[in-house]
Amino acid sequence: MIRQTRQRAAIEEVLREAGRPLSPNEIHELAVKILPGLGLRTVYRQIKDLSEAHLLLGVDYPGQPVRYELAQGGHLGHFICRECDRVYYLPVEVPEVHIEAPEGFKITGQETIFYGICPNCAQRADEA
Repeated sequence: MIRQTRQRAAIEEVLREAGRPLSPNEIHELAVKILPGLGLRTVYRQIKDLSEAHLLLGVDYPGQPVRYELAQGGHLGHFICRECDRVYYLPVEVPEVHIEAPEGFKITGQETIFYGICPNCAQRADEA
């Protein structure tokens, strides 16, 4: 059982309100607004603890920094903007693929990625 602290509560609030997976630096930038003085090292420590308790999931796509989201159960799709590299939740139900792993292997998850341009980047491109 992990202890609820002000730091952990601030990080969880940031992740709930963001509406998308965040990098440790993004979590820190937003959490400091809630809890001034919160250090980046503390954010990394909380991410580690929450991940080990399976309350936080890492979103780890090739060529992208790891971002984190609260564990919500089920499988989520994600959308990556090719302009700003932000990752967003995709509001669609993505079916799980059931395969049999090779002998000795254990499948621990699956990822579904869609790429494109987010509304902010599309607007900037239209204005240019």
